[in-house]
Amino acid sequence: MCELDGKLFPAVPTLFNKKTGSIDIQANKDFAMYLRETPIDGVAVWVHTGRGLFLSREERHFILKLWREALPEKTIFAGVGSKRKELNYEDIKIYIEELLMMAEEAKSGGADCLLAFPPVPLKKLSEDDDLIVRYHRELEQIGLPVILFYLYEEAGGLSYSYETLEKLLSMDHVVGIKLATLYSVIKMQDISRFVLERFPDKALITGEDRMFGYSLTRGSRSALIGLGSVLPQLQKELIESYLKKDPAFISIMKKVDLLAEALFVDPMEGYIERVEEALAMMNIIPEDCVFDPYGPGISDTDKERIRKTLEQLGAL
Repeated sequence: MCELDGKLFPAVPTLFNKKTGSIDIQANKDFAMYLRETPIDGVAVWVHTGRGLFLSREERHFILKLWREALPEKTIFAGVGSKRKELNYEDIKIYIEELLMMAEEAKSGGADCLLAFPPVPLKKLSEDDDLIVRYHRELEQIGLPVILFYLYEEAGGLSYSYETLEKLLSMDHVVGIKLATLYSVIKMQDISRFVLERFPDKALITGEDRMFGYSLTRGSRSALIGLGSVLPQLQKELIESYLKKDPAFISIMKKVDLLAEALFVDPMEGYIERVEEALAMMNIIPEDCVFDPYGPGISDTDKERIRKTLEQLGAL
């Protein structure tokens, strides 16, 4: 089950409680029950927004099981990779084994599709793309569709060359690519055009929180996005209005842009707590769960901007 056309897939945060420092079981369950009643088409777990590479095996199991049970008929993406940031050549085998172990966990837990974290340490080891290609090719043995992840470097991503993208998108088990270029509209335009022209049968999925509407006009037909947990109805309307050529698309896009501009600002790693703050203000999650143990925190200025934006959008 990996239908991608016209779909909205929130990349969901993993909710930690600031008082205990650990995953808040009830808050995550309540959050899942909330999202299941919205017009989402599934979720992405274990990805950057959910701090998947920082979770223990037990924590990953809990999160995937929770969302699989909450959304039995919808698509679940699972981020897969290794948390190692530095490698020696003798570590490559272990790095690949950790990738495959996480991917096997995802499959056994009921994930429908894998999102491959960019293998940044492999790029540091070699200027050519042989190791990067191997990393993605190894995932074929898992037997699940794979989505490439073109992630901006500030979030631990890689700028794949066109030559590398050609090799990766030519793999049968790779069914699409998620773009999250963030700061570079030119890069988003160029990669979108490349995919549409060279691989029209592969899914082009937007992860461009700050260019959501515009990325649809550049060929994306679905969204796997950190913004997706906040006012998902509005974001689903954005996708549908564009695909239906509804003139309301422009006015909806402006609202989504307003929301994204309140949540996705520098320092960009703080977006997770900003998303959580918006959810807490709307009484969807507890205030104690506005906490990302791996992020820079949230400022009073952030909170005020988010509140004003939600009020402007009629969400408070």
